[in-house]
Amino acid sequence: MNKQLLPDEVALLAKPVMSRRDKLLRFAAIVRSARKNFGLYHNLEGYNPEQLGSIGINGSAFDAAAADPILRDAGADLHTVADAQRFFELSQHELHEFSCDCGGAITNDDMANRIESIAGPAPIAG
Repeated sequence: MNKQLLPDEVALLAKPVMSRRDKLLRFAAIVRSARKNFGLYHNLEGYNPEQLGSIGINGSAFDAAAADPILRDAGADLHTVADAQRFFELSQHELHEFSCDCGGAITNDDMANRIESIAGPAPIAG
């Protein structure tokens, strides 16, 4: 017997499914095409998950990602660094790699390159 789906279940099915790599590559493209440099975080590697949940994204690259309709349709409901970390499926080290100021300021191209590096190579078709 078939069960009728609830409205929330139907909404989930309607969302586009993006792989981690797809999300990161979209994010890198957003960063690369931005007309302004993004703010970086300080000592991001030293925060625990609870603290990351209290850090806002205003002025950061995550703020630009949150405004992107494709990422929003894919489920990006980003308000904190922890939200971004979960959505993009980033480890704390990966999060730190492109969004922390410990190495000084970086250009949008450098940030996008780092995000693409985290995304990894394209899967081999087989």
